[in-house]
Amino acid sequence: MKKHVQRALLAALLLSGVCGIAVLDMSPAYAGAAPATPTVKRAIGGPLNDAVKLVNEKKLDEALAKVMEADKIPDKTPYEEFMVSRSLGYIAINRMPQDMAAGTAAYNRMVASGGAPEAEKPGMYGAALALNFQAKDYAKTIAAAIELQKFQPLNDTGFQVLANSYYSTNDFAKTVETTKAAIVAKGGKPDADLLGLQLNAQAKLMDDAGYKQTLDQLATVSTQPEVWGQVMDFAFSTKNLGDHHLLNLYRLALLVGTMRDTDYAAMATIDLSNGLPNEGKEILTKGMKTGELLAQANTMLANDAGSLPVLAAEAAKTTANGEIDIKLGESYLTYKRYDEAVAALQAGIAKGNLKDAADAQTTLGIALYSAGKKDEALAAFEKAAVGDTPAAAIAHTWGLFVKRGTAAA
Repeated sequence: MKKHVQRALLAALLLSGVCGIAVLDMSPAYAGAAPATPTVKRAIGGPLNDAVKLVNEKKLDEALAKVMEADKIPDKTPYEEFMVSRSLGYIAINRMPQDMAAGTAAYNRMVASGGAPEAEKPGMYGAALALNFQAKDYAKTIAAAIELQKFQPLNDTGFQVLANSYYSTNDFAKTVETTKAAIVAKGGKPDADLLGLQLNAQAKLMDDAGYKQTLDQLATVSTQPEVWGQVMDFAFSTKNLGDHHLLNLYRLALLVGTMRDTDYAAMATIDLSNGLPNEGKEILTKGMKTGELLAQANTMLANDAGSLPVLAAEAAKTTANGEIDIKLGESYLTYKRYDEAVAALQAGIAKGNLKDAADAQTTLGIALYSAGKKDEALAAFEKAAVGDTPAAAIAHTWGLFVKRGTAAA
């Protein structure tokens, strides 16, 4: 977890679990029937009750002295041990400056006492969870979390603390198990912190399939360059990528900020070979590339826009397949004529008999996304992503990007 978030979460967890301090019932001076509720010896209860009054008067140093007086009494019952430790913990955490080491020790005494009433246990284990995690005692943190779950489900913070504790003790299988349970508890909603931890644990386990699946989930909620750098590396490593598959990948790399210096010339070269000089020139300009490639783009561009009506007329006459419509739609796309691009691409896909239908469907998704139609774009990418083809892998990656942009805040 990020440090500032971790501190805030732990503070909330600790405050929700800190046991208070209250007046105690003391054993009667005469023998009789066992009391209905636990009591303490007067030698212990007297100083503890004095401490309560001093706490209410905000005299915590004096209150601590009274609790320590009670602690000196030998042969304490489990309940008396719990109550003394409870008072020590409350004072340690509430006095200024806080003594977190003493508070942690006190809560561990409470846990070890075996005398905690059932109603006190959730708060006790919750505070012990937070204190031990802050003290980096991960074994005790895990033990407290396990006990706490016997009384109530872990909240988001508890799950994050438990998962981090498992990871810190090199129990990577339990880390993954815990992060997955946490996400289920959140209604299946991905969480960047949990997924990042899960990803690191799967890397340690050398679970390649799980790692890729988690990375995909993380990509839908994260804008971190290192996350999307990995996502794009996976996409670019897809087997049998053709030039046009690469072109659609470069278009995504521009949006997620993973373009390398050499990518601009590579993308522009594919643009020019596909008769798309306007995009080629824009890419070379963005990458601050000059020279022969830019000169070629300028030469092609001089006549390109005027050729679009001719291409449109040819597409209208052709019924055998939709290849010319696809070419027309992509040309419109590079001139940012998005509605015309969508219409032409849809017409080409409807005519069918395409060399690479999934690639055409991916280009349609890009046009729809560029036109601001994100839901329709996602549907197009999901349709293109069916099957084990290079174009399907590219469409899948574009789909992750659109999901990230449409994810609830």
